[in-house]
Amino acid sequence: MDNTRTKIVIDESDEDISLLKVLAATSNKAEPLTDRQLKEVEAQSATLGFTRREKRKRSPYVIQKNIKIRVGMDELLSELGVAVGSRSDQETFDIAIAKLIESLGSVRLSNMLDEISK
Repeated sequence: MDNTRTKIVIDESDEDISLLKVLAATSNKAEPLTDRQLKEVEAQSATLGFTRREKRKRSPYVIQKNIKIRVGMDELLSELGVAVGSRSDQETFDIAIAKLIESLGSVRLSNMLDEISK
């Protein structure tokens, strides 16, 4: 009982495919771009609408203090921020604390705030 499988022939030439030839054809190592080439690519990208990414300025507000506030206080804080010209609730909060310390006239608290705000 002779049960041999027939060979699959991809093309008529019946050559063995060399793995080295395939790897050589597909793994062309690209040389790194020069500074001039990088600037050209950046200029072309800018015309297409891609802009260079810049690191965002890190916020000094890194400690989160979760507090409960009364209903409507969030809107009041936002309106107060608009009135004093601050850009965020955190900045409004800083201004309010500074004014409160100023009204108390406490030198120690004023020094603490100055040390924190550096």
